[in-house]
Parts: sequence; C-alpha cells; structure tokens
Amino acid sequence: MRTLAVTHTSRLALLVLAAAQVVCHQAILTAPPSSTITVVANPTFIAANGEVSVISALLIEPAGTPVPDGTVVQFFTSLGRIDEQGKTNDGVARVNLVSDTRSGDAQVTAASGSNSGTATVTIGSGRPDLVIVTADPIRIRPDDPRRSRIVANVFDASANAVRNVPVFFSVAGTPSTEFMESGGAPIFTDANGQAVDVLRTRYAREDLPKTVTVNALTANNVAGSVDVTIN
Repeated sequence: MRTLAVTHTSRLALLVLAAAQVVCHQAILTAPPSSTITVVANPTFIAANGEVSVISALLIEPAGTPVPDGTVVQFFTSLGRIDEQGKTNDGVARVNLVSDTRSGDAQVTAASGSNSGTATVTIGSGRPDLVIVTADPIRIRPDDPRRSRIVANVFDASANAVRNVPVFFSVAGTPSTEFMESGGAPIFTDANGQAVDVLRTRYAREDLPKTVTVNALTANNVAGSVDVTIN
C-alpha cells in the first residue's frame, strides 16, 4: 500500500509539473505598461491590387530602453491585409501591409500589452495633388518627325511620386491636325509616377508656326499642361 501511495503521489507531481511547463510555454511576451509604440509606414502611399507597405513598430519601455527581443506585437488595419503579428528584434517589429482592390486611407494599429500606436497609409488612386507636364521636343520643327513625347509627372501633397493612377491626355480646343496617340484612353503612371503619351501632328510643314496646348488630367481632376510649338 505504501508503494502504491508513493507511486500515485509521484505521478501527480509529474502531472502538475508538466501542466506548469505547458502554461509557461503558452505565455506571450508583451510590452510592459506605459511603453511607447511608434508606428512607421514605408512607403506611406501604395497602389491598389497588391502593392506593399512595410509597417515598422518601435517599442520603448518606460525606462527608455527597447523591449526585449521576441516581444509580440499585434497588427490591425482598416483597409487591405496585414500580418496579424510580429516579434521585435532590437525593439522593432516589422510586417507587410498589402493593398486590396479598395482605395482610401488605411489606419494601421500596432498593439502590445496595454500599449498601442497608429500610422496611416494611403491606398489607391484619388490622392494626386500636382501634375507637371513636359514635352520633348518642346517645338516640332518642319524637318523634325511630326511628334512630341509628352510626360505627365504626378505627385501627392508630400511631393511623392504617385504610381498606378490613370492620366487622360488631350489637345486643348478642337484641333484638326493634332491628336494624342492614346486617343484619350487612360494611361497609368509607372513606378516613378510618370504617364507617357505622344502628340502627333499633320500640320503642313510650310505653314506658319503655331502653338497647341496638351492637357493631362488625373481621375480626381488634378490637371497640368504644356505648350508645344509646331513649325
């Protein structure tokens, strides 16, 4: 009977120890109360349909030191998709925010323990603020090819290039001899925020010089223009 009692007690102790180890392994390391979380997005503007912004969360303890490596940070977004959590290294946790088909401002939140921080990422079109249009050449001479390369440079309010937004090119007025190669169809900006079209002319080479204006318009009605002299 004594042997059975000892065996039962030993097994019970082992079970308690195992349970304690399981609980210990399940514990999540989070930032202590009153820590600060600073969230930074790079870049702060991404196009819709799969563009990526890297979200970095810097966690600092009340003493002014980075939180321990492996501190768990949870991430949330109001728009697009984001990794649910990340772990810190040297106080920083990084995850990816991936845009979907929707456009707007994504409010990204990083939380650890009772602490949180936020950042904003603009997704999709609708945020161009400035369009600068250039022509090459600026004058189409009689002995030149009868065309000029028109480039619209699209920027947001922070002077960042805006990519993957539609730009509509047109010749001002009702010209009978000038037209845009695009035919008025939208041309989307590239990674440098540039949309390119070609102005073509059938104006007689022997006629007097004239000037035409080429307009570039974004979907949110931000416009720019350039004058091209012909002959």
